[in-house]
Amino acid sequence: MELLDPKEVASLTGLSLETLAQWRSQKKHLSYLKVGRLVRYTLPDVEKYLESCRVSVSPSRRQK
Repeated sequence: MELLDPKEVASLTGLSLETLAQWRSQKKHLSYLKVGRLVRYTLPDVEKYLESCRVSVSPSRRQK
């Protein structure tokens, strides 16, 4: 299992470290692990979060 630190998650998601810290304190959005004093995220959890952000759009028909 690949573990990511908050900086890596911020880079992957475009979220700030402050936002990730707020979410952890509010227990929202992303699951995380506490290993001693270290905060770590699993790649599948980050991918699941990113998938939940997906916005589906219908293909538009071009008008002639």
